[in-house]
Amino acid sequence: MTLTFSSKAEPASVQIRLFTTEQRKELPPEITDAEFSLKPGSRVYIHSESTLYAGLGDREKVNADTIRLAVGAAAMALKKTGRNRFAVQLSDWAQFAGPAVEGIVLSDYRYEDFKTKKTHPISAVTIVVPAAATAAARKAGERAAAIARMTNLARGIANRPGNIVYPETLAEEVEWHAKKFGVKCTVFDEKKLKSGKFGGILAVGSGSKRPPRLIIMEHSGGPKGEAPIVLVGKAITFDSGGISIKPAADMEKMIWDKCGGTAVIGAMFALKELGVKKNVIGLIPSAENMPGSNAYRPGDIVTCYDGKTVEIVNTDAEGRMLLADAIGFARRHFKARAIVDIATLTGACGIALGDSMAGLWSNDDALGKCVSAASKDAGEPTWQMPYSPAFDDQIRSEMGLVKNSGGRLGGACTAAAFLRTFAEKTPWAHLDIAYTAYRDKETQSLARGATGFGVGTLVRVTEQF
Repeated sequence: MTLTFSSKAEPASVQIRLFTTEQRKELPPEITDAEFSLKPGSRVYIHSESTLYAGLGDREKVNADTIRLAVGAAAMALKKTGRNRFAVQLSDWAQFAGPAVEGIVLSDYRYEDFKTKKTHPISAVTIVVPAAATAAARKAGERAAAIARMTNLARGIANRPGNIVYPETLAEEVEWHAKKFGVKCTVFDEKKLKSGKFGGILAVGSGSKRPPRLIIMEHSGGPKGEAPIVLVGKAITFDSGGISIKPAADMEKMIWDKCGGTAVIGAMFALKELGVKKNVIGLIPSAENMPGSNAYRPGDIVTCYDGKTVEIVNTDAEGRMLLADAIGFARRHFKARAIVDIATLTGACGIALGDSMAGLWSNDDALGKCVSAASKDAGEPTWQMPYSPAFDDQIRSEMGLVKNSGGRLGGACTAAAFLRTFAEKTPWAHLDIAYTAYRDKETQSLARGATGFGVGTLVRVTEQF
């Protein structure tokens, strides 16, 4: 996609124009409320003008999210009609050039690896702003485009099925991209995991003939010797539930149980593209959770990387076992100054917050506020969830230090309490993206499948903390 910033559009180009509800009188009189409500994301194409009108809602409520949605929805609509070159009129909204570009790039992605007929991508876009705002719009737009491209890269990996992407092939793909982008990447195979005593990762992967991996990505943008921020992403390439097997209905969606890991992958490449002046480590523990003859069992005691013992009560509470090892590794080996983990961890989080908002937990006020602000800026809403010693009581084990499940009540909070145990006193934040990581159906501005939720948030956290 060629992206241009200018104070004027080519006269012959298709246009996207944005309208608030206050501007209804400026519309052609033949356009009815029924066909163009002016709500954010609504749109109507005017053939005589070669223009798509996009709604913003009330002017006083317009923000970055509104622009991202409206422009993304408009771009998707034009693309479906074969109009792959267009201009976006942002004369009144130049301050939102970044979100507009992000909406366009994200709307252009569609997973079609196994389709015989593929959609033509958007080829060229001009962002039209006042002449005085061109330089600032270009800077914001190019930054947004870089993050959105890496979000789409993450979506592409996340959408691949479990017979194509499993721990070994995931690691190989990350290594390939890392070489391309100039990011250091190290992979621990099963032998290295055994010698390193990564008991949680090995336990989860033990039921599959496809052994687990730990992918380590390093961005050395800060001073040498400065303690890094560590991003940890769960990458279960397919989750059957193991011996505590899931119901058959909707199990195909478990290909998206790697979306936390792919968010970290996308964020790490985005940090490199943006040249962020921080030291950042990305840890992506990956396994396939299957009920094979060697699978770990309810009742087992697993010793994790840092020596803490876990009583297994549910093998479908597997993601936290991967994260436990990785968080301990971040704390002890990398001496992290902050750890942020992201995972499709619990269905309970979706019951609490729905599918448009992720849960956020933190043991550090400054880091928690930073993640919350970063998610708002990225258009990836989070809600900070509570901590209570009662959650620690729910996961206390009579056999080991902790249990890997505290039961149904407060399930998302007890999962966070489990992870908090492994972070100890290191500033730590946890994002549960279980229901925000993918969409079953196409939305106004995003194709069906992985959303890439978290990439933008993680980039901004590392920049701002």
